[in-house]
Amino acid sequence: MRLKIGFIGVGGIASLHIQSLLRIDGTEIVSVYDVNKENAVKAAESTGAQVMDSAEQVLDPARIDAVYICTPQFARGNLEELAALRGIHLFVEKPLGLDMEEVRRKEQVILESGIIHSVGYCLRYLDTVQQAKAYLTGRQAHLIQAYRFGGSHPAEWWHRLDMSGGHLVDAVTHQIDMIRYVAGEFNEVEAKLGRVSFDSLQSKGSIYDAGSIAFSMEQGTVGSITESCLSPFHTASDLKLFGHDFFVYLSQNGAVLAIIDGGQNETITSAMDPYFEQCKAFVEAVTHHTQAPILSSYADGARTLAVTLAANRSSLERTAIHF
Repeated sequence: MRLKIGFIGVGGIASLHIQSLLRIDGTEIVSVYDVNKENAVKAAESTGAQVMDSAEQVLDPARIDAVYICTPQFARGNLEELAALRGIHLFVEKPLGLDMEEVRRKEQVILESGIIHSVGYCLRYLDTVQQAKAYLTGRQAHLIQAYRFGGSHPAEWWHRLDMSGGHLVDAVTHQIDMIRYVAGEFNEVEAKLGRVSFDSLQSKGSIYDAGSIAFSMEQGTVGSITESCLSPFHTASDLKLFGHDFFVYLSQNGAVLAIIDGGQNETITSAMDPYFEQCKAFVEAVTHHTQAPILSSYADGARTLAVTLAANRSSLERTAIHF
């Protein structure tokens, strides 16, 4: 029996999922929809899928078993809820939205429906991240340092804070999720976000060009996250965890792991494709109807989103936000 899959949104990130699914036996992409008809047609040509006239038309339980929702965070509407209520298993890209109350409502509907659900925090599936998580079990860092520097998304919507949430919500979310995954839950965040360069370079945008976030965690660890989406000459996506008797360093978005302690000094580079591993886990979970292979549930995605939205709020209100 083939697993029949639909896609809502077939832009850049969706293409990575499509390429991965085409490598997995027993899957068939049968329906696609995108507001950009040209994108939808290209995806259909590469997969043999049918181009549908609307997102809701994709969500036909007689036609598909599972759906990938890869629309931007401002353009989800009630798609997740519709999928859940129709018994369609759900993969949804991060970030989950821009309104925590709305996301929590969707979370409840998804959990009550019993469908398999996964959120696109693909870095969790890297063997290096898994090894870091295993090593840190039973160990506590006293300091965590993370950063992400790079360029901006070209889309106009991405440069609007009310549509993307900014670089922190849209991209740095991966580093925040990795911190949560390997080291535990956040307790408090306090952020300073600025627009020094963007103010002079673009008049229509409203996102921040840089941010500095201080935080504490439930077990007492403190740390910082530094980020910029206007860094053309230096890029980095790293996470460092300092313990009194160890140092763990995840660099290149988790693809390279270094562990140093009294008995080892080892660097490991992953050869895995996290998008493929993530898709493989989702297919396995749906096929066997179990959440077990999924490393990021909707509830997990919501908790990561809460941290990023709290940081945005902290900067606006000039105060620390507790969880």
